[in-house]
Amino acid sequence: MKVVLYQDPQGRSQIKEWLGRLKRDNPYLYTKAMWLLREFLPTAALQASSDQVKHIRGPIWEVRHRSGLRIYYWRQEEKLFVAAAGEVKSRSKADPSLVEYALRAYEEYNQKAKGRKEKP
Repeated sequence: MKVVLYQDPQGRSQIKEWLGRLKRDNPYLYTKAMWLLREFLPTAALQASSDQVKHIRGPIWEVRHRSGLRIYYWRQEEKLFVAAAGEVKSRSKADPSLVEYALRAYEEYNQKAKGRKEKP
């Protein structure tokens, strides 16, 4: 299983920027976020019974940690997950703007992948 961090065609990445802020401002949460991405997400996402993984909308899922961390991702292939956005929970529901961002990222990522497949 592999997790990649989404980056748009202009090189911007909400999740990379968020992780950078966490690393600078809260190393403890940064360590937890990296553990979620590297260790937990690839295995928990395959277990439908995990209470730390929740379907949000369309192809977007959320993996969360009791510390308040939330990472929004989708499953791209059998062994590939794409993490698009992250936040430290400030409300009981997912941030709608981050969910919308993740949905746009999914569409953009798949348009780009489709373009790569169509080239001779």
